[in-house]
Amino acid sequence: MVFLVNIGELNWTLIIILAVGFIALMIFLAIMINKGKYAARYKRFYKKMDRMITKKYNGNLLNEVLINSQMKDERNMYKSLKGKGKRLVRKYFDYYTKNLPELAFLKSFISSDKKKGQLVILFLNELDKVIFRWDKSKKMRGFIKSVNKYQMLTPLIGYLYELPLHIHEGVPYRMTNHDNGLILSYDIVKSAKHIKRKQKPKKLSKKELKAQERVQSTKLKKSQKASKKA
Repeated sequence: MVFLVNIGELNWTLIIILAVGFIALMIFLAIMINKGKYAARYKRFYKKMDRMITKKYNGNLLNEVLINSQMKDERNMYKSLKGKGKRLVRKYFDYYTKNLPELAFLKSFISSDKKKGQLVILFLNELDKVIFRWDKSKKMRGFIKSVNKYQMLTPLIGYLYELPLHIHEGVPYRMTNHDNGLILSYDIVKSAKHIKRKQKPKKLSKKELKAQERVQSTKLKKSQKASKKA
Protein backbone atom coordinates (compact mmCIF):
# COMPACT_ATOMS: atom_id res chain seq x y z
CA MET A 1 0.00 0.00 0.00
CA VAL A 2 2.79 2.40 0.91
CA PHE A 3 4.46 1.61 -2.41
CA LEU A 4 1.23 2.34 -4.33
CA VAL A 5 0.74 5.65 -2.50
CA ASN A 6 4.31 6.70 -3.34
CA ILE A 7 3.74 5.83 -6.99
CA GLY A 8 0.55 7.91 -6.99
CA GLU A 9 2.30 10.89 -5.42
CA LEU A 10 5.12 10.56 -7.96
CA ASN A 11 2.64 10.58 -10.85
CA TRP A 12 0.94 13.72 -9.58
CA THR A 13 4.31 15.41 -9.12
CA LEU A 14 5.28 14.50 -12.67
CA ILE A 15 1.95 15.77 -14.02
CA ILE A 16 2.38 19.10 -12.22
CA ILE A 17 5.95 19.48 -13.53
CA LEU A 18 4.84 18.71 -17.09
CA ALA A 19 1.88 21.11 -16.81
CA VAL A 20 4.08 23.95 -15.54
CA GLY A 21 6.61 23.24 -18.27
CA PHE A 22 3.89 23.26 -20.93
CA ILE A 23 2.48 26.58 -19.69
CA ALA A 24 5.98 28.11 -19.63
CA LEU A 25 6.57 26.89 -23.19
CA MET A 26 3.27 28.40 -24.38
CA ILE A 27 4.11 31.74 -22.74
CA PHE A 28 7.56 31.72 -24.35
CA LEU A 29 6.11 30.93 -27.79
CA ALA A 30 3.49 33.69 -27.40
CA ILE A 31 6.21 36.20 -26.50
CA MET A 32 8.32 35.19 -29.50
CA ILE A 33 5.34 35.36 -31.87
CA ASN A 34 4.38 38.83 -30.59
CA LYS A 35 7.98 40.00 -30.84
CA GLY A 36 8.10 38.77 -34.43
CA LYS A 37 4.87 40.62 -35.23
CA TYR A 38 6.16 43.85 -33.70
CA ALA A 39 9.47 43.48 -35.53
CA ALA A 40 7.69 42.97 -38.85
CA ARG A 41 5.39 45.94 -38.20
CA TYR A 42 8.34 48.18 -37.32
CA LYS A 43 10.30 47.04 -40.36
CA ARG A 44 7.38 47.83 -42.69
CA PHE A 45 6.88 51.25 -41.12
CA TYR A 46 10.56 52.19 -41.32
CA LYS A 47 10.92 51.07 -44.93
CA LYS A 48 7.85 53.05 -45.95
CA MET A 49 9.11 56.12 -44.10
CA ASP A 50 12.56 55.81 -45.64
CA ARG A 51 11.05 55.72 -49.14
CA MET A 52 8.80 58.70 -48.40
CA ILE A 53 11.53 60.95 -47.04
CA THR A 54 13.81 60.06 -49.95
CA LYS A 55 11.16 60.92 -52.55
CA LYS A 56 9.05 63.67 -50.97
CA TYR A 57 10.58 64.90 -47.71
CA ASN A 58 14.28 65.33 -48.44
CA GLY A 59 15.49 68.05 -46.09
CA ASN A 60 18.64 68.80 -48.06
CA LEU A 61 16.64 69.54 -51.21
CA LEU A 62 14.10 71.60 -49.28
CA ASN A 63 16.86 73.73 -47.75
CA GLU A 64 18.27 74.41 -51.21
CA VAL A 65 14.89 75.63 -52.43
CA LEU A 66 14.37 77.84 -49.38
CA ILE A 67 17.83 79.41 -49.51
CA ASN A 68 17.79 79.98 -53.26
CA SER A 69 14.32 81.44 -53.73
CA GLN A 70 12.08 81.51 -50.65
CA MET A 71 13.87 83.59 -48.00
CA LYS A 72 13.13 87.30 -47.63
CA ASP A 73 16.09 87.85 -45.29
CA GLU A 74 18.95 85.94 -43.65
CA ARG A 75 17.48 85.43 -40.18
CA ASN A 76 16.84 81.69 -40.77
CA MET A 77 13.29 81.84 -39.40
CA TYR A 78 9.96 80.49 -40.57
CA LYS A 79 8.44 83.97 -40.54
CA SER A 80 11.20 85.14 -42.90
CA LEU A 81 9.92 82.86 -45.67
CA LYS A 82 7.73 83.76 -48.60
CA GLY A 83 4.28 82.22 -48.89
CA LYS A 84 5.34 79.21 -50.95
CA GLY A 85 8.27 78.55 -48.64
CA LYS A 86 5.97 78.56 -45.61
CA ARG A 87 3.65 76.05 -47.27
CA LEU A 88 6.57 73.75 -48.09
CA VAL A 89 7.90 73.92 -44.53
CA ARG A 90 4.48 73.31 -42.95
CA LYS A 91 4.00 70.21 -45.10
CA TYR A 92 7.51 69.01 -44.20
CA PHE A 93 7.11 69.60 -40.46
CA ASP A 94 3.64 68.03 -40.48
CA TYR A 95 5.01 64.78 -41.92
CA TYR A 96 7.86 64.49 -39.43
CA THR A 97 5.82 65.47 -36.37
CA LYS A 98 3.38 62.66 -37.15
CA ASN A 99 5.82 59.92 -38.16
CA LEU A 100 8.93 60.36 -36.00
CA PRO A 101 7.10 59.73 -32.68
CA GLU A 102 5.43 56.66 -34.22
CA LEU A 103 8.81 55.35 -35.39
CA ALA A 104 10.28 55.71 -31.90
CA PHE A 105 7.21 54.08 -30.33
CA LEU A 106 7.30 51.04 -32.64
CA LYS A 107 11.06 50.71 -32.15
CA SER A 108 10.54 50.48 -28.37
CA PHE A 109 8.69 47.14 -28.74
CA ILE A 110 11.81 45.48 -30.14
CA SER A 111 14.30 47.31 -27.92
CA SER A 112 15.81 46.13 -24.65
CA ASP A 113 13.91 48.76 -22.63
CA LYS A 114 10.33 48.64 -23.88
CA LYS A 115 9.22 51.38 -21.49
CA LYS A 116 11.23 53.96 -23.43
CA GLY A 117 8.98 54.89 -26.34
CA GLN A 118 8.58 58.68 -26.30
CA LEU A 119 10.67 60.82 -28.63
CA VAL A 120 12.02 64.21 -27.54
CA ILE A 121 13.97 66.58 -29.77
CA LEU A 122 16.13 69.00 -27.82
CA PHE A 123 17.63 72.44 -28.44
CA LEU A 124 20.78 72.84 -26.34
CA ASN A 125 22.99 75.86 -25.70
CA GLU A 126 26.79 75.86 -25.70
CA LEU A 127 26.78 74.42 -22.16
CA ASP A 128 24.58 71.48 -23.19
CA LYS A 129 21.63 72.85 -21.23
CA VAL A 130 18.14 72.26 -22.63
CA ILE A 131 16.57 75.53 -23.82
CA PHE A 132 13.69 73.92 -25.72
CA ARG A 133 12.13 70.46 -25.67
CA TRP A 134 9.85 69.19 -28.40
CA ASP A 135 7.59 66.17 -28.06
CA LYS A 136 4.54 65.07 -30.04
CA SER A 137 2.16 67.10 -27.85
CA LYS A 138 3.68 70.31 -29.26
CA LYS A 139 2.95 69.22 -32.84
CA MET A 140 4.01 71.36 -35.80
CA ARG A 141 3.49 74.66 -33.98
CA GLY A 142 6.23 73.74 -31.55
CA PHE A 143 8.75 73.50 -34.37
CA ILE A 144 7.62 76.78 -35.94
CA LYS A 145 7.87 78.67 -32.64
CA SER A 146 11.28 77.21 -31.86
CA VAL A 147 12.87 78.02 -35.24
CA ASN A 148 11.51 81.57 -35.04
CA LYS A 149 12.85 82.08 -31.53
CA TYR A 150 16.29 80.51 -32.06
CA GLN A 151 16.76 81.11 -35.82
CA MET A 152 17.19 77.38 -36.48
CA LEU A 153 15.01 76.76 -39.54
CA THR A 154 17.46 75.12 -41.95
CA PRO A 155 19.38 73.21 -39.23
CA LEU A 156 16.14 71.68 -37.92
CA ILE A 157 14.99 70.75 -41.43
CA GLY A 158 18.30 68.98 -42.06
CA TYR A 159 18.25 67.33 -38.63
CA LEU A 160 14.77 65.87 -39.08
CA TYR A 161 15.77 64.39 -42.42
CA GLU A 162 18.74 62.54 -40.87
CA LEU A 163 16.99 61.51 -37.65
CA PRO A 164 15.01 58.41 -38.77
CA LEU A 165 18.19 56.55 -39.74
CA HIS A 166 19.79 57.29 -36.36
CA ILE A 167 16.67 56.14 -34.49
CA HIS A 168 16.62 52.99 -36.62
CA GLU A 169 20.25 52.18 -35.80
CA GLY A 170 19.91 53.24 -32.16
CA VAL A 171 22.72 55.80 -32.08
CA PRO A 172 22.85 59.35 -30.63
CA TYR A 173 22.76 62.26 -33.06
CA ARG A 174 23.91 65.79 -32.27
CA MET A 175 24.07 68.61 -34.82
CA THR A 176 25.71 71.96 -34.06
CA ASN A 177 24.56 75.16 -35.76
CA HIS A 178 27.82 77.06 -36.16
CA ASP A 179 26.01 80.36 -36.74
CA ASN A 180 24.84 80.56 -33.13
CA GLY A 181 26.44 77.59 -31.36
CA LEU A 182 23.13 75.89 -30.56
CA ILE A 183 22.91 72.10 -30.70
CA LEU A 184 20.14 69.78 -31.83
CA SER A 185 19.87 66.41 -30.11
CA TYR A 186 17.29 63.71 -29.43
CA ASP A 187 16.42 61.05 -26.91
CA ILE A 188 13.84 58.29 -26.52
CA VAL A 189 12.57 58.28 -22.96
CA LYS A 190 9.89 56.87 -20.66
CA SER A 191 8.26 60.27 -20.16
CA ALA A 192 8.80 63.32 -22.35
CA LYS A 193 8.00 65.55 -19.36
CA HIS A 194 10.90 64.26 -17.30
CA ILE A 195 14.32 64.76 -18.88
CA LYS A 196 17.65 65.97 -17.58
CA ARG A 197 18.19 69.72 -17.87
CA LYS A 198 21.75 69.11 -19.04
CA GLN A 199 22.47 66.70 -21.90
CA LYS A 200 26.16 65.93 -22.08
CA PRO A 201 27.39 63.84 -25.04
CA LYS A 202 27.83 60.21 -24.04
CA LYS A 203 30.71 57.92 -24.90
CA LEU A 204 29.55 55.41 -27.48
CA SER A 205 29.63 51.69 -26.76
CA LYS A 206 31.18 49.23 -29.21
CA LYS A 207 27.70 48.34 -30.43
CA GLU A 208 26.85 52.00 -30.99
CA LEU A 209 30.14 52.63 -32.79
CA LYS A 210 29.34 49.82 -35.22
CA ALA A 211 25.84 51.20 -35.67
CA GLN A 212 27.31 54.63 -36.38
CA GLU A 213 29.47 53.08 -39.09
CA ARG A 214 26.32 51.60 -40.64
CA VAL A 215 24.72 55.05 -40.56
CA GLN A 216 27.64 56.59 -42.44
CA SER A 217 27.68 53.72 -44.93
CA THR A 218 23.95 54.06 -45.59
CA LYS A 219 24.23 57.84 -46.03
CA LEU A 220 27.08 57.36 -48.51
CA LYS A 221 25.09 54.84 -50.54
CA LYS A 222 22.09 57.17 -50.64
CA SER A 223 24.27 60.06 -51.73
CA GLN A 224 25.86 58.02 -54.51
CA LYS A 225 22.45 56.80 -55.67
CA ALA A 226 21.11 60.36 -55.75
CA SER A 227 24.17 61.53 -57.72
CA LYS A 228 23.59 58.86 -60.37
CA LYS A 229 19.96 59.91 -60.78
CA ALA A 230 21.00 63.55 -61.10
